[in-house]
Amino acid sequence: MGKLAGKKLLILGERDGVPGPAIEACLKNSGAEVLFSVSECFV
Repeated sequence: MGKLAGKKLLILGERDGVPGPAIEACLKNSGAEVLFSVSECFV
């Protein structure tokens, strides 16, 4: 088990950087629960 096992995550991605769904995909097998995942544009 990793450090994120059993944790709840809020993922905030960036449109021109790393999008939220990509971060979520990387953390899929970490044992954490993704509560919210979004990509935003920060200007």
